[in-house]
Amino acid sequence: MPGVVQLFPDAKAPTPRMVDVFLRYLKAEGVRVVFGIPGGLLYPFFDAVEQDPELTLAVSKHEEGAAFMADGYARVGRRLSVCAGTSGPGATNLMTGVSCAFADGVPMLVLTGQAASHALGKGAAQETSREDIDIVAMFAPVTKYSAMVSSPSSMSMHLRRALRRALSGRPGPVHLNVPVDFWEKPLHEDWFDPSTYRPSANTFDRTAVQQAVDMLLTAKRPALLAGSGVAIANAQQHLLALADVLPARVATTPRAKGVFPEDHELSLGVFGFAGHKAARDALLGDEVDVLFTVGSSLNEAATLNWHPDLARSRRLIQLDIDIDRIGRNYPVNLPLVGDAQTILVELVYHLHRKIRDGNMPQSVWRNAPPLERGHARYLTPELRVSNAVPLTPQRWRRDLEQVLPDDAVVFSDIGGHMLSNIHYLCIRSRQSFVLNLGFGSMGHGTVAPIGAALAEPKRPVIAIIGDACFTMNGMDLITAVEYEVPVVWIVENNNMHGITYHASKKLSRVGRPLQGSQYRRPLEIAAMARAMGLRTDIVDGPGQMQAAVREALYSRQPSLIEVRVDPSIAPPLGDRAKSLSGFIER
Repeated sequence: MPGVVQLFPDAKAPTPRMVDVFLRYLKAEGVRVVFGIPGGLLYPFFDAVEQDPELTLAVSKHEEGAAFMADGYARVGRRLSVCAGTSGPGATNLMTGVSCAFADGVPMLVLTGQAASHALGKGAAQETSREDIDIVAMFAPVTKYSAMVSSPSSMSMHLRRALRRALSGRPGPVHLNVPVDFWEKPLHEDWFDPSTYRPSANTFDRTAVQQAVDMLLTAKRPALLAGSGVAIANAQQHLLALADVLPARVATTPRAKGVFPEDHELSLGVFGFAGHKAARDALLGDEVDVLFTVGSSLNEAATLNWHPDLARSRRLIQLDIDIDRIGRNYPVNLPLVGDAQTILVELVYHLHRKIRDGNMPQSVWRNAPPLERGHARYLTPELRVSNAVPLTPQRWRRDLEQVLPDDAVVFSDIGGHMLSNIHYLCIRSRQSFVLNLGFGSMGHGTVAPIGAALAEPKRPVIAIIGDACFTMNGMDLITAVEYEVPVVWIVENNNMHGITYHASKKLSRVGRPLQGSQYRRPLEIAAMARAMGLRTDIVDGPGQMQAAVREALYSRQPSLIEVRVDPSIAPPLGDRAKSLSGFIER
């Protein structure tokens, strides 16, 4: 059978163990780092990883952090990641990070330990089988596949199925639970190359693509709404090519911020909560006659609470790899099912062919007045140029833009700082912006950058987080110090949970903020980070950010910059952001 060979065919060689076969499959899929915390019921696996010269075992400080790191590794490295936790609490601690990966379509193999097979059902220590705490069932709703390996001989079947599901269609996490006594068992295996057990996504409906070409070619005012599926498919340049050839104006969803350069002449910025006026006016106004959404499920945060005007009196084309997301929230005139990169390549090819044949695009955008750029794009342009002390959140982001490397990967955590990142930070060509907004877990943007930097060590990785995110997951910055991962954390310190504070202040019956959303004493973020071994700096005035970032990047060390800002300045809440914080307009 093509692609199937005898594993370790030398008759004189020792019989491979199950763990040897398992690791060979992982390495064939490009895995080079395993994230987790060792524990007894997964010890043989961790030991084998540590002994393998092709693999690195990155030990986090909490299993949630291991899942977050694996998530960042997969998102930025564009390949499968692996996180592992022992049984019992080790497994349950992974759940939040795995849920983030599931919500955002991140390919991840989650491995958990299990009591020895002969002890299952007897109440062994940390047993998590169906008879006790069913860890397989717990992971089922937040993975594409969750199973217990029932015997060493069945492991390969389960693993191939898991890898196939993780990496096919819309990616996502998968989970395998393995009894501890199986890892050292001998296993004779017929090797399957990855190309023989999982299909390619390079298929599409050619007729539908040609219909889309005709609709876009004849559109007077076409617009594109790009979702995070563009980044998953690595289709940023193909989206840019499509926009340029028509031309079409382009907005992104909040989670897809930066997949289209925000300083481009066709960029409308972000559509959705904390987004930009130009995007809102264009996509909810009367001008756009064809709207093409690419890799967006058109969920609540991306559509201003499913605003009815988004699809009013215009033709809608929706491209998504998951057929269940097409037409879910808006009626679609033309569905395109498949991989975003593959279909965009085909669209651009046919558009160029039509143009060569004399069928020129009818778009009027080429001769339209230019869109607003610079400070005028934002809600409070005066705060971007403010020299006030305490520092405004808007000003330091403007300062950061001046020194942000052209190939930077920028992570945002969840909180008030996230809203300011979405609205006030301009992401340019070749830069990447990563935001875990599908599940919206605080801590992801704090820890996932470590995995990203291990996946792409040549790209500078910068994490913009809040003080509350630091207090929630900041201990895993020690992991970056231990493994010398040169992430730069910028911590916006306003001594509060910003969204909750400002939304409660505006919407509460008595007109006062929720007191518990503020810290009772000032947090010394930089001092805590120094104690962990990070290089630190403090920015508390305009014009200081540039030097702090340059020095942090030049040092090639894990670094933290504490930014002390005016806590009275509210982030760009918007209607949906208010409800996200748990408050309802009265």
